[in-house]
Amino acid sequence: MPHLSLTELGRSTIDHRYKGIPLGTELRLSEIGAQGWNVARGDLSLPVTTLRQSALDNNLVAMAQYCARHGALLAPHGKTTMAPQLFERQLAAGAWGMTAATPSQAAVMRKFGVGRIILANQLVEPDAWRWVAEQREADDSFEFFSLVDDPGAIAGADQVLDTVTHRGKLPVLLEIGVDGGRAGARTTEQALAVARAVAASRHLVLAGVEIYEGLITGGISPEDMQAIDKVFGQIRDVVTQIAAEKLFGTEPITVTAGGSAYFDRVVAQLGNWEHLDIPVRLIVRSGCYLTHDLGKYHHMSPLDGRRDANEPLHLENALHGWARVLSRPEPGLAILGAGKRDLPYDVSLPVPLQAHPADGSRTVDLSAAHIHKMMDQHAHLTLPADTPLRPGDIVVLGMSHPCTAFDKTRLLPIIDDDDNVIDAVMTFF
Repeated sequence: MPHLSLTELGRSTIDHRYKGIPLGTELRLSEIGAQGWNVARGDLSLPVTTLRQSALDNNLVAMAQYCARHGALLAPHGKTTMAPQLFERQLAAGAWGMTAATPSQAAVMRKFGVGRIILANQLVEPDAWRWVAEQREADDSFEFFSLVDDPGAIAGADQVLDTVTHRGKLPVLLEIGVDGGRAGARTTEQALAVARAVAASRHLVLAGVEIYEGLITGGISPEDMQAIDKVFGQIRDVVTQIAAEKLFGTEPITVTAGGSAYFDRVVAQLGNWEHLDIPVRLIVRSGCYLTHDLGKYHHMSPLDGRRDANEPLHLENALHGWARVLSRPEPGLAILGAGKRDLPYDVSLPVPLQAHPADGSRTVDLSAAHIHKMMDQHAHLTLPADTPLRPGDIVVLGMSHPCTAFDKTRLLPIIDDDDNVIDAVMTFF
């Protein structure tokens, strides 16, 4: 597959079909930063979601340094942004590879030249297996890992791969799950049965073990941390038993985990494998660290809400929503022109931060206000009756859960700390 360069992407025509672009404007993606637009001044067509450059830069460095300090590799989950321009920044900052959730996401990554991809699901589509085989046949440097948790799915993959040509066996990772969670082997016995099935496969080779610890708990209490550590202890037992049976077919063994809330427990519990006689590499798959947020991850991240007092690294929120005030129909209510189609709302509602008056007067603090309801294209903002907020004013919102912020827009302007638009990224959902 011929790769598409970001230079070619920069030639893409951008117009009013992309949120934020002023009506009547048509230009190339690469030209956006030269227009002199300022989002707080009202130069963009609202609503729009922006990324703050300084926070992105900080987060790229912070996560790279964190992983390096703990001897872990980083394969960020690309489903968060699906933005090849951000993939390139993550890889340039030292990421080992990228993680995808679906074959189509993996294909986008590959189209833009990503050389290592973890598919964090079991691959069950025949056409997807054929695509992987074709990619490997065309480029033997391409590394692709998918998950397995079922001997029948392994047999199905063998049947498909019998019909295509590929270079060597294709590496897979044994997925370990938790009761009530998503996919993955639930017991050590099930895990060993899957590992033995891979070892007997004609076309697959067991390269390691995978788990997503975010399904174990959703809190940050000591009991939550103990629950996560207990499951990681079970992971260690599974890896040790598989190694004892010599069922792993690659060196080093890959052990991978790590959402964006508990990666500190990942490096603490899965980072030391000195008792094994074969090397192990730990890969963290956090995706939301790049933009961070002002909701779930602001509260839960070990580099923010749970940050130790002696931890010098920290993550900053890079995501903001911008919307005009449409109406002040009641003294304590403002209606904003942005809703569920524009802003994430699945984890928690957006957080009003401040407003920029349309007349250019002093910025209005909205810390006493809150969003209490969202509709398709409207947000209901409750605020003190004497707040000087009028139709046409621009409200800035912090957001929670980056994954559902990016998938609502095809273009996100990048702004500097003075709210000037200096670039933009495109998404491919």
